[in-house]
Amino acid sequence: MADSALDTLWKHALDHWDNDAAHRAFLEYCQKHGQLVEAAVRYRGMKGDHTRGALAEKKLTAITALALARLEAARSPDRKKPTRVFGIVLILVFMAGTIGLLAYLGPVH
Repeated sequence: MADSALDTLWKHALDHWDNDAAHRAFLEYCQKHGQLVEAAVRYRGMKGDHTRGALAEKKLTAITALALARLEAARSPDRKKPTRVFGIVLILVFMAGTIGLLAYLGPVH
């Protein structure tokens, strides 16, 4: 599927290769729209260029970091507060344990 905004931002990054803001705008767009793979493909294609290869390699490293951060965020479960049911079950287990302990200790004296 063609993405004209992505293509425009990429062309701007190519035309202004030494301008970090152009690359940042391109990568931010790609991250926001789930296009990090496309960004990696485009920068990987530039690695063989003598004048642009070093920066392309840096951008590939940045894309890898963005992708790993996204995976880590997706993998981390949301920490939710314990539900009321959990609290009630915990109280019931505690009460049952206390009653069991009292029943066990009752005939011992």
